[in-house]
Amino acid sequence: MNAINQAESASLVSEPLRIQPVLDAKGVVREMALVGGHSRLTSALLTNAASADALRRAGRIFRAAGCMATLSMDHPLNVHSDILLPQQLCQDLRIGAVAGDQLRDTLQEAQLSQPIYPCAKVTYNVPLSDRLAQGATLFHSYQELQPALRVRLLPSAQVPFGTLRATGLRVGIPEGICTRRPLQERFFSLLGQASRQGLKVLAQDIRRIDDFNWLRAQPDVLFQGEALSIALSLQYVQEWLASAGPSWRAFQMGA
Repeated sequence: MNAINQAESASLVSEPLRIQPVLDAKGVVREMALVGGHSRLTSALLTNAASADALRRAGRIFRAAGCMATLSMDHPLNVHSDILLPQQLCQDLRIGAVAGDQLRDTLQEAQLSQPIYPCAKVTYNVPLSDRLAQGATLFHSYQELQPALRVRLLPSAQVPFGTLRATGLRVGIPEGICTRRPLQERFFSLLGQASRQGLKVLAQDIRRIDDFNWLRAQPDVLFQGEALSIALSLQYVQEWLASAGPSWRAFQMGA
């Protein structure tokens, strides 16, 4: 997006946390992805402390705007942990409890008046594991697409730290997939496997608009990448929400 790119280019290095819109095939914003101030040559996964802080900062921004958008974030969950994985995620992100429909702070941070965020509105992109979804490790065979599992932390009547429910897959899109038949066949194969397991796909790291134009023909896929929007500073997102009001989802690609 030319106007956004020009306004944002100078702030990329100085803003460690940014937000990148996730769009559907029509260009409507479906969620907001929290991303770190990293280059493609460094890991996109934030540390536990940075992930916890990022979730809270984003939560404050969207709550203040009266716009509780669906958020998503990468998180390097240790899927081989000896403890239950919902408990591990809560420890990583300093979540004290999943109470009602809210993520609550730990006792040490309980003096904060507001909960962190509605639990059903946060999606975590985590490593593949059959502990999270039966058959998830089958997607390890699609390494050229760098799959990760998308999960949500939801309330549980049995334990205060909730339960993790798999909702989808995040995949990385190799540049030029629109003209690379073998990669297209692998992508179609992954889509079919994901559909059979009831998992919706987020196509991430789209860097070419012709790749997006090819991908958008696939049903029920979400899209994220620099071809659609670079990651935006928190200040820009605040101004966007304030000026757009209830029409903030009407994101115009190419404007």
